[in-house]
Amino acid sequence: MDPRSFRQSGHLLVLCLLMPLGCAGQSINSSISGVVTDPSGSVIPNANCTLKSVGTVAVAKFTTSSDGLYRFGNLQQGVYDLEVSAQGFQTYVQRGISLNINERVTQNVTLQVGSAIQTLEVRANASPLNFEDATHKGEITPQILSQLPLAVSGNSRSATSFVILLPGVNTAAGNNPFEARINGGMKMGDEAALDGVSMQEGLMSQSGMVALDNDYPMSPEAISEVSVLTSTYEPRYGTTTSGVIMAVTKSGTNEFHGDLREFLHNTVLNARQWGAPDRPKDIENQFGGSIGGPIKIPGVWSGRSKAYFFLNYERWT
Repeated sequence: MDPRSFRQSGHLLVLCLLMPLGCAGQSINSSISGVVTDPSGSVIPNANCTLKSVGTVAVAKFTTSSDGLYRFGNLQQGVYDLEVSAQGFQTYVQRGISLNINERVTQNVTLQVGSAIQTLEVRANASPLNFEDATHKGEITPQILSQLPLAVSGNSRSATSFVILLPGVNTAAGNNPFEARINGGMKMGDEAALDGVSMQEGLMSQSGMVALDNDYPMSPEAISEVSVLTSTYEPRYGTTTSGVIMAVTKSGTNEFHGDLREFLHNTVLNARQWGAPDRPKDIENQFGGSIGGPIKIPGVWSGRSKAYFFLNYERWT
C-alpha cells in the first residue's frame, strides 16, 4: 500500500474520531472566570492567563480585558491548573482547581509586584460558592462513585442510584431509586441528561431517574460524575416538573488505565437468615472491564494531549 494513502487514511480516521468529541464538548457548560488585580485592587488588563487540564494536559489561553476579566468556558469536568502572568508582576500559579458538572467557578487573582521569574504558587481548590447564578444542585463526585459500593440485587448496577443520597431526594417508604422524587415533585417528573443530551425511553417517553436507573443503567466505572439540579436552574432545562439529573461519562487521559471486575452472589456465599431452614437461593453475576487512554496510530498520530478514548463493558447474568 502506498505510504501516502495510508497516511491520508489515518488522518481521515483521526478526523472522524475528533468530530464527535467536538460535538460533545458543545454540551458542557462548566466555566472558570475571575478578575485579575494588583495589591491595591486595581484591575490588570492584558494579563496572560493559561488553563491546563491535569488529566489530558490540554491547554487554553486567555488575555484579560480592559476590566481585568478572564473566562474559560465550555470546560469538561476535571482538575485544572491556572497560571496568570503580567509585565512587572510575579507569576501566579494555582493548582488543583476542581470543576464539576455544570459548575461556574470564580477564581479572582491578585498579582504581587515583582519579577516575572518569581512565582507565587497556591495549592488549593477554588471557592465552592456560585457567584454567577442562583442554581442549587447536589453532586455525586468521582470519589463517591469509586468508594461507595452498590448492591447487586436483581438488576444491573447504575451510578445514578446514588442520587437518593442527596438532600431533597426521597423514595417514599422504600429505598428504590425507581421511586425517587425530587423537591416533592411527581415520580417520573424529573429530567435526565447524559453528556448534555436529554435521555428518554422511547415507548413511554419516560426520562429522569426511570430512564437512567432502569431503562439505561450506567455502570459506575463508566461515569465520571452525577449531578442533580434541584431549583432555579436555566430555562434550557424545561421539560421537568421537579429536578434535572445529569451524568457525564469518563474520558481517556494521557496515560492508559483500565480495570477488570466481577461481582458475585450465590447460595454458598449467602447467609442463612434466623429461623430459616436453608440459605436463600440468589445467584447473580456482574462482570466487565474498562480501558482508556490516548489514541495512537504509529507513524501517523501520536495522540498525546490531542485525542483520547474510553471503553467500558459490563454484563449481568
